[in-house]
Amino acid sequence: MGVGALQGTVAIDVSAHLAGPYAGSLLGDLGCEVIKVELPGEGDTHRRGRNPKYEGYSPSFRALNRNKKSITLNLKEQEGKQVLLRLLEKADILIENFRPETRKRLGLNYEDLCKVNPRIIHCSISGYGQSGPYRNKPGFDTLGQALSGMLSLVTDLNDPKVAGVSFIDHSTGTFAAYGILAALLAREKTGRGQFLDVSLLLVSLAFIESQVADYLNGGEAVTRDSFARARIYCFIGSDGRPLVVHLSAHQKAWEGLIRAAERTDLLNDPRFATRRDRSEHHHEIIRILQGEFCKKPRKHWLRALDANGVPNAPINTIEESFEDPQIKHMGLPKQMHHPKMGLTNLIGSPVNLSDTPARLFQAAPLLAEHTEEILKKFGYDEEAIESLRARGVI
Repeated sequence: MGVGALQGTVAIDVSAHLAGPYAGSLLGDLGCEVIKVELPGEGDTHRRGRNPKYEGYSPSFRALNRNKKSITLNLKEQEGKQVLLRLLEKADILIENFRPETRKRLGLNYEDLCKVNPRIIHCSISGYGQSGPYRNKPGFDTLGQALSGMLSLVTDLNDPKVAGVSFIDHSTGTFAAYGILAALLAREKTGRGQFLDVSLLLVSLAFIESQVADYLNGGEAVTRDSFARARIYCFIGSDGRPLVVHLSAHQKAWEGLIRAAERTDLLNDPRFATRRDRSEHHHEIIRILQGEFCKKPRKHWLRALDANGVPNAPINTIEESFEDPQIKHMGLPKQMHHPKMGLTNLIGSPVNLSDTPARLFQAAPLLAEHTEEILKKFGYDEEAIESLRARGVI
């Protein structure tokens, strides 16, 4: 097993919820020492999760905070802020998701931090960015989806519902890690750190850039309905199990679909002769072919589509996906072990590096699990640590 690409770097993760912690976990996978700072007695809100039985160690917390160490600091107290600043003097990276006014109140403005540590890379994740009329509004994943227009592409606007997955929290965490890696590379050339501004709103817009490109350049705005026309079809087999077919642009894929559905008579139907024709008659195609797909179970159709070279996949439930042979072949789920909390099943990093592979080497920490270890590493002796604990700073 090779050495992690980020081994020797230290990140102080003062973020909570999802986007910031996910960014930190991605860095941790690559060997960065990630120190998670949490409030004494409470910790990250994701510790509690949806089920009280997990007692501060929910599965979502474990996934978002693997490969990290936990220290508790009361940042409402001046001494807590001083301890954090001492950590940042020697750290390489700061990740936080405070609103701009909160960060200023805590004394964590980049302008001040870079005077203490000119090499610090300060990544600030916010809902709407560091300036503008929304800068101090609370921001969340679904709000970013809604404001950017993304949600309109994944829901029926006449009966709107949330997407069911945190697209933008995870994407923002990924883009934050991407920016941090770029800043680390730039620091090798300049010797200086820098400030990273990553917002849920801008990530939401960037995420759908290719979908809105026509609109931005004088064309029509894509809609949930128009996006799939003549390319993507969803059907349900006789067993009630759904599947999706994704046709490429050439005629061969369309002909393969028709043969798989045993409706070769449609090959001579002028309504469906060209891709433009099929776009105009998209809903007619779905109605006709669904009449065939409902006659046999999904398994039959997946085999028939494969035999005719048609790109397809079952629309799996979460439970079904982990029975899929390709996902099993990838060795998923992976396992991590905590000496007190036992095994956790995870996905881990989706990036496979040949020489400096991502690793799952340390299970998510218990609250304050590494407080003493970290403080000693940064120069605090036993007496100083006990004094901080007695005053509620840690």
